[in-house]
Amino acid sequence: MDASSSPSSPTTCHGPAAADDEPLHSNRESNTVTAPCLYVDRSPMDSHVHSRNSSPATSPSPPSSPNTRARPRILASSYRFTSNTRFIISMLVLVSFASLAIILDSFTNHQRDVSGCQEIYMRPTYIRQTGFDSEMTRFAGKYALYLYREKDVDLSDQPSGVPVLFVPGHAGSYKQVRAIAAEAAFHYYQLYAQHPEIHEQGMRNLDFFTVDFHEEFSALHGQSLLEQAEYLNDAIDYILKIYKSDKYPDPASVMIIGHSMGGVVAKTMFMLNNYQPGTINTIITLSTPHVLPPAPFDWKISKIYDDMHQFWIDGYNLRGDDTTTARSLRDVTMISIAGGTLDNTVCSDSANVGAFLPATHGFTVFTTAIPRVWTGMDHLEILSCKQLVHVLVKAMLDIVDARRSSQVKSVSERMSIMKRAFLSGLEDRGSEPISLGSLMYFDHVSYLDIDERLVIQGERSIKGNHVTLLPAFGSNNDAFAILTDQALDEARGRFSLYLCNRHDGHSGGVACKSADTLVAPVPASTPHDRYPFSGNTFSFASIEFGQMDGHGWIGIADNGDSDGFLIAEPFSTTENAYRVDQSMSSIAMLGAHVKVNASLFTRIHIPAIENPMLAYHLTLTRQCNDLGLFAPFLRQSISTMHESKFYVNVGNGPTDFTLHGRTAFSSMTISTADVDHQGFLLQMWMDPTTCQEPIHVDIAIDWYGSAGRLGFRNGIMLASFTFIIVILVLAGQIECYNRTGIFPHFGQGLSFYIRRILPVIMLAVGLCSIYQCSIYDGHDFGLDIPWEHVLDGNTDPFFWWLPLAGLVVSSGTVCFIWVVVDRLLLLCAYVLSGTFGTQRVLTWSSHPTETKQQRFQRRAITTVILFVLVATCIPYQFVFVVAFLVHTVNCIRSLVRSWSSPSRVNRYHYMQSLLLLFVTLLPFNLPILVVWIRNLSVHWFVPFSSDHNVFAIAPFILYVELLTGHRKMLPRHEGVWRWATRGLFCMVVAYAFLYGIKYAHSLYFLANHMMAWFLVLHVRDSHYGRMAWRYAANHIWHPFLSKKHS
Repeated sequence: MDASSSPSSPTTCHGPAAADDEPLHSNRESNTVTAPCLYVDRSPMDSHVHSRNSSPATSPSPPSSPNTRARPRILASSYRFTSNTRFIISMLVLVSFASLAIILDSFTNHQRDVSGCQEIYMRPTYIRQTGFDSEMTRFAGKYALYLYREKDVDLSDQPSGVPVLFVPGHAGSYKQVRAIAAEAAFHYYQLYAQHPEIHEQGMRNLDFFTVDFHEEFSALHGQSLLEQAEYLNDAIDYILKIYKSDKYPDPASVMIIGHSMGGVVAKTMFMLNNYQPGTINTIITLSTPHVLPPAPFDWKISKIYDDMHQFWIDGYNLRGDDTTTARSLRDVTMISIAGGTLDNTVCSDSANVGAFLPATHGFTVFTTAIPRVWTGMDHLEILSCKQLVHVLVKAMLDIVDARRSSQVKSVSERMSIMKRAFLSGLEDRGSEPISLGSLMYFDHVSYLDIDERLVIQGERSIKGNHVTLLPAFGSNNDAFAILTDQALDEARGRFSLYLCNRHDGHSGGVACKSADTLVAPVPASTPHDRYPFSGNTFSFASIEFGQMDGHGWIGIADNGDSDGFLIAEPFSTTENAYRVDQSMSSIAMLGAHVKVNASLFTRIHIPAIENPMLAYHLTLTRQCNDLGLFAPFLRQSISTMHESKFYVNVGNGPTDFTLHGRTAFSSMTISTADVDHQGFLLQMWMDPTTCQEPIHVDIAIDWYGSAGRLGFRNGIMLASFTFIIVILVLAGQIECYNRTGIFPHFGQGLSFYIRRILPVIMLAVGLCSIYQCSIYDGHDFGLDIPWEHVLDGNTDPFFWWLPLAGLVVSSGTVCFIWVVVDRLLLLCAYVLSGTFGTQRVLTWSSHPTETKQQRFQRRAITTVILFVLVATCIPYQFVFVVAFLVHTVNCIRSLVRSWSSPSRVNRYHYMQSLLLLFVTLLPFNLPILVVWIRNLSVHWFVPFSSDHNVFAIAPFILYVELLTGHRKMLPRHEGVWRWATRGLFCMVVAYAFLYGIKYAHSLYFLANHMMAWFLVLHVRDSHYGRMAWRYAANHIWHPFLSKKHS
């Protein structure tokens, strides 16, 4: 891990000082490879030599440099690259690699859901809308609009139904609409088209329009996202104009389905000037990152997210009398559907819309919670999973009403349909009234005793109009639970559920109302069912006595002769609800253990389990092995979203479970009314008829399975902290250079960072993280900082250590990057010198006959041309990559120069440190460069308006040009200049730690400011700079001080 190939030697430099632009008179053939003088130092750690000789030979001492005659020429002990330092760096690299390997293996192979999706078959046809040309949109040459038609089903190529616009996501294809569109066509023409009465109620087929973005990388580039949104607004205007209806109003709005970043584009459309109010009323997003951009390397996409979040909050907070504003969203509903753990592309925590969308206008739901779907889905599978697509299409057709110009029902009706379609039905009803059916009478009645359990197994024994009544009074119980393997439905099921009262007009008879709306499907759990998506279902209903609207009995009617079972049991909501009040630390060390009495339906509430970064093992233990009528099964849910998951047949072995919840940097808080429901809820069903023994529930954290979730949700931390560590090392190197005239190599800078800087940084970051978590817990100490938006965005006190772990892993990553870059530079230097000769390498691309003035003119013209190109046609990210490559070549040449003259080692060490800084900035520039190249491949040459800021690249260009043309070294400085440099580094590091994860793009601009400051230092050290500084001191500063003292 040495910085050079030389043997160990004391860190003292010999030889006269020499300017780095001196010509090299020897070539590699006549020159032995001289050991750079700064290397593994094995001198005594307490050696402090105070030399009063001339300035160190490693650097020229300009007039403005500090007086170095009293400066030591030997590095301080904290900079020495000793064997201990080598061991620590090796351990950091090992820990970093082991951590990343564990994270990758855990994320790929552990705590993964099983997909149960079925395929859909279709015969697609895409009809390009040639009428939507450049006269209607300025992006006609870049994008295209198509109308989908299913062969042999859609008989007309002209749109005749309700318009739906599909928006593909990042690198998505317009053809991804085919599964949804094909299912919609089959569903409508097979079930609805043959019923004129449904047609008279406003039912129409769905016309799916889809957009070809040429698989553009919208997640990487904010300007591309805005262009897509502008194009879609123009497309909606075109779509609405092609509809003509004689009987019903012409369509005035469309529905939108957005996949991945397509959902973000759909939300952005409302913010643009070409959006026409009222043209969008329903948005359904699939695997869309609503909360955070998945790759926050572009400043514009981060700004879009911030502006969009505030726009949607304000849009629903407008006053009721403001009906004309284009910003009003009161008629817009949004459903966000997430795939869960199987989605490796977008973290499903970020699909939550609860932070900006009121519950009256939308919700987030996971595919594992949708009735009769009950399976997770990956990022692309969510578009073609047959179970989900069927539910989605049916819900969209049910909200259609062509009799309105909006083409859909009212907001309340839409939300009611969507909730019935997508929510499990097991959510807490609260004070919401129960919808009951019409009144009917039963003459044959059987009464159960108070607290008696009803069990029906096999065929019914009583024929005729008969109902069994369970009393809802005179008991310590306050609720009923009913479970059956048959349909619990008055119209088509064997059993029916009623709420009943005595009827005075009939002797012994009762009057009942159907309560089928209480029934929710749940997956079947038998010894033959391994997964909830097996296709078999149970029916479950639960109701508290206080919600029965004055009815005194629950009625169960047996309507058929089919085989099956039903269990109806009264229970106490307090005695059957178990609350585990353990802290997360206690659960981590000891686990959570609950002893549950035998009952049909039980709830276990653990408020501490809420963070989605952990995975768990759950084990059920029961003394009896007889499963009874069904095997135990579970449902997990979380309060922040409609995220729930079923586990069937859980009696055999441990069960792995994970959850999704509040994502990092989310400002959504838990309301006071929801505190009692905060955390993890486990609902459990078991057969109480065959075994009365209690069941033991044991929960423990799966640490290995949690590693992948931690890494997936904090990946940006690695890129941000890597940049910060390089900045800290560079700051330590510059400080040493200002003090001693020796610029230590990067390994010695790492030694100083590990010994002196890292402990202080870890203490400061740890205290900030603890404070951040205490703010969320309600302990505010008066600092006006939005703490949920800083550091890693974590507000869980259990994870206060997460930034510290990120620092350790990032430190090891920086060490590894340094070793790789150092070895590659050395290899390139050897190869090029051996192939072309040392002198050829040093004079490559130079012009021997060129005068100094001509060289300056040539380089100035080149720089001006680059500025003009950036301002007009190429993004500044391209120029940064060019600057990176030029600087890499300069580093190789500087290394070759240092072989013949140890006095040039300082410059090479400085150049190498700058190269490592450039390496950490590549992730912030390459994505936009890829987008630009992608646009060129589709013959779109219009420049990005957001990536042509000359000032965003000028410091980098000028500084690389300065280092290339003049082979300069950063000048040493003292006094106010040294303190200013220290202050700049401190501000950069502080800002990067606080905001560098959420706003990762800001790190590039921080480095840009640093390059500008380095240029200032060079200008100040030049001849004209010193003259200007003396003039300012003599004519401005000193007279000002004199007046002040007088």
